[in-house]
Amino acid sequence: MVKIFDMLQNDSRFGRLVEIIRTVGEEEMLQGEGPMTFFAPVDSAWDAIPEPNRSMILNDKQMLSHLIDFFTIGNHKCTLESLLSKNVVQTVEGNTIMVRNTDRGTQVDEAVVLEGDIEVENGIIHALDSVPFATLAQAEQAYLSTNV
Repeated sequence: MVKIFDMLQNDSRFGRLVEIIRTVGEEEMLQGEGPMTFFAPVDSAWDAIPEPNRSMILNDKQMLSHLIDFFTIGNHKCTLESLLSKNVVQTVEGNTIMVRNTDRGTQVDEAVVLEGDIEVENGIIHALDSVPFATLAQAEQAYLSTNV
């Protein structure tokens, strides 16, 4: 069975995310033992971020590194069912995300889960239709607080 990074790399929906992971050197973390849960925005999610915000984010390695940590729940392999039962979970970055059912489907903050419970050897992946803006705002705050 493949690990998280292998799965992302082998799925054409995640080309931009794979590029980001390589840019910040997080391949090893996502190839690690796990277990972990990873929220993976598809390529169209990144394209939907308005310019010049997208350029600013994609050209800032430290911001991207914070984002990858926001997309990761460490030491837990969380199915959508278990995430929904908890409702709020803490990410590797230390902030929390909300998971809930809405009329749009299962949402992670504001992003909708396109495909959940993608099982891999070291965890589980949930594909998202957008980069959660609450997550972007938290990543920016974390980034700014380290650069004061």
